Amino acid sequence: MKETPAEAAAILAKGSEALDAAFSKLSADAAEARGTIGGGTWSARDLAGHLATWEEVALRTIEEIRAGRPPSIRTTVTDEASLDLFNAAEVERKASTGWQETLTNFRATNARLVATVRAIPDDEWGPVTPAAGGRRARTLGEEVGSSTGMPEYPFRHAWAHLGDLEAFVQAVTAGPRA
Repeated sequence: MKETPAEAAAILAKGSEALDAAFSKLSADAAEARGTIGGGTWSARDLAGHLATWEEVALRTIEEIRAGRPPSIRTTVTDEASLDLFNAAEVERKASTGWQETLTNFRATNARLVATVRAIPDDEWGPVTPAAGGRRARTLGEEVGSSTGMPEYPFRHAWAHLGDLEAFVQAVTAGPRA
C-alpha cells in the first residue's frame, strides 16, 4: 500500500466532497427516483446508501483487525456474484430510508471513516492482518483500501460512481433548452 493513513484519509474526504457537491444539487424527489443512476435501477439515494455501506464495512474491518479477527466481509463477499448480491441486499435494506436521512448518514459515515483512518499510526497500517477463507493476508491499509475502492484504485470508490451521478445531476438541473 503506497498511501499512508493521512493520504488515504485525504483521498476518502476528497471523494466524499465531490459526491456531496453533486448530491446537494438534488431535490428529494430527484434523489429518490429509481432507475436514474448509471443506466441501472438505482437512485441517487441508493448510491449514497451504497457508498455509506462500504465505508461502514471499512470501519467494521478496522475494528475486526484491531481485535485480531479477519475481516468478516471477506467471508460474505468472495466473488463478483456475491458482491452483486451483497450490494443489492444493502440497497434493499436501506430502500425505505428517506433522502435527508441517507445523505446525513453518508456524510457522517465518511467523516467517521476519515477521522479513524487519519488516526491510524503508520506502524499499524502496514503489518499483515489475519486472513480468512484461504485468502492472502493483507495489510490494514490494503483491507481498508479494498473496501473503499478497487485493487488498482484503493480509497477511490467515489470516482467509480461520480461520472454517472454528475450526468444525472446535469440532466435534472439543466434549464429548458431553447
